[in-house]
Amino acid sequence: MGTKNCLITGATSGIGLETAILLAEHGYDLILVSRSEDKLNALCKDLERDFSISTSSYACDLSSINETIKVSNTIKTNHKKIDCLINNAGAIFMDLEITKEGLERTFALNHMSYFIVTNILLENITSRIINVASEAHHGGRISDDFRCPNKFNGWMQYKNSKLANIYFTYHLNSILCTTNTHLTVNCLHPGVVNTNIANNNSSMIYKTISSFIKLFAISSRQGALTSAYLATSSDVDSISGVYFVKSKPMKSSNISYDKSIAEKLWTLSSEIWKSI
Repeated sequence: MGTKNCLITGATSGIGLETAILLAEHGYDLILVSRSEDKLNALCKDLERDFSISTSSYACDLSSINETIKVSNTIKTNHKKIDCLINNAGAIFMDLEITKEGLERTFALNHMSYFIVTNILLENITSRIINVASEAHHGGRISDDFRCPNKFNGWMQYKNSKLANIYFTYHLNSILCTTNTHLTVNCLHPGVVNTNIANNNSSMIYKTISSFIKLFAISSRQGALTSAYLATSSDVDSISGVYFVKSKPMKSSNISYDKSIAEKLWTLSSEIWKSI
């Protein structure tokens, strides 16, 4: 059967880093994507030394649609078989930032990167797709101006992006049920994790609140456990289209099961992807 491999986005810090280490401990070869080539090179060297696995790395700013398309196509060419994909990259941007493609950066990174990476690599993925969402999706709403809100609130946009991760998971599952029944897709809440996800924000008030929350947060390794479970456990071999918390199936928000919103978001995402 051979050694399994896994592609992880946002792999050089926080939950992504600990997920990479956990999968290396399970003997998985790794395909790692992150912004920093230097951090990727150092991480790959450490993982290969410590766990005797093979690694490949790709530096990419996943908030750029152009870069995401380019790196996904390169990975598709270089890796004909990918056992597992973990869409993990994400951030909170409390100040409004617009990408070169005219998209709000939270939307571009937290949602569109999942959508594009997955769809481009779909034919190469053999087993599992895992999307890191969040309990923060509760209270989120997908508005018509989600791609670039007229009234921007950084925390609400983050909540909306995490809701989008769940819509994406559920709608992709409905497609796979009729087209690719051997492939599963699930999403998860990693927990309130002490990571650097908010460190790119200039707001002192937000940094203070974030620091206070982190006093009660779990470690990045604890936060990575559900991702690693969904990637490696035989218990979920035939489970798909489910939201997990602490490695257990859980009900997501009522609105997250609205199929019409999920389909509308899928259509919007496809249009953005194809227009670049």
